[in-house]
Amino acid sequence: MPPTRLHALIGAMACVLALGILHPATAQQADQQAPRHGPTAEQKAELERAVHEAVQQDIRAVAQYRLPRDFFARMLPLTRQIRMANIIPPTQTRNMTLATTIRRTEAMPQLQPLLQQYGLSARDFVMGITAFQMTAERLDDTGARGKDIPALNPDNVRLIRKHQGLTQALLNNMDGESAHLQ
Repeated sequence: MPPTRLHALIGAMACVLALGILHPATAQQADQQAPRHGPTAEQKAELERAVHEAVQQDIRAVAQYRLPRDFFARMLPLTRQIRMANIIPPTQTRNMTLATTIRRTEAMPQLQPLLQQYGLSARDFVMGITAFQMTAERLDDTGARGKDIPALNPDNVRLIRKHQGLTQALLNNMDGESAHLQ
């Protein structure tokens, strides 16, 4: 039997009805699959845990980082030049990893020639100044603040204790920049 206009009309109506029935389910699926804006609470919590763990690993790495024997010979004039040039190295926040701080330091074209002049990479600079500051503060700290810091590199402790005058001079150089050079 050849299709007639009636068959075509019935077929079209069936399609319309089918779309009407399927549409709510399709709309619900599309809504469930639509991308959400921003992370979920679970994703935020997981990200915070990951950042916290990375920062804890960084603290352990800095505590064990060994300062070179010529640390003061390079870092004292470098920090003076940084200060005289009004260069403010990247601020490191409590939740910022060392890798991020190092990348931000590398991205400062005005700082790179000074680092090269003293044979330091951005990593050497960030790790050195952070290890120095952590060790000096821990040795000077009689309160509870240092309890969460892991054991310090004993060579750094000896270096800083042996060179109290140079330690104070470097801390003075960093005084105006201390929030930035950590």
